[in-house]
Amino acid sequence: MAGRWKVEWLVLTEGGERIVPGLKFLSEIETSPRLQLLRIVEAVCTVGPDQWRDQGTHCAMHSACSHLHEARDRQDQTLYRLYLRWQRDCQRVVILDGGRKANDTILPTDFYKRIAALGHEAEVDPSPFATPDDMVQIALHLAARAAAAEKRAAAAEQDVDDLLRS
Repeated sequence: MAGRWKVEWLVLTEGGERIVPGLKFLSEIETSPRLQLLRIVEAVCTVGPDQWRDQGTHCAMHSACSHLHEARDRQDQTLYRLYLRWQRDCQRVVILDGGRKANDTILPTDFYKRIAALGHEAEVDPSPFATPDDMVQIALHLAARAAAAEKRAAAAEQDVDDLLRS
């Protein structure tokens, strides 16, 4: 199969709520690594995972996660990972979740077990992929969170101004 690979996002249902772990992870990290990880996935999609040669930005994982790959970025002493399941038979990549760690450290074994399980979850039928409605709900949640943060920042600034005047 030639051509561009399709990108999907794994969705989970937890406590009756639909969660998109990969998008949640990306929404919680800084802009620079978020954009870099997404650019890496986009670039690998143009040639496929088996043709990608830059092991510093994208590579296969090991052990229990050997069926997965990771997009990789490093910002100062922090490593960012986006975990992926490449489904070669239908030329699709599923974004599972992400992780962040200090350089020269490892994430707990339980973390990798969870990532491996997510990779297997992407193989069930019907596929548990995010819908446009999931993405809209997440965007609305993020917008509300950003508005609340702005409101808190404005209130804190007002408190400082009040203190300085008193």
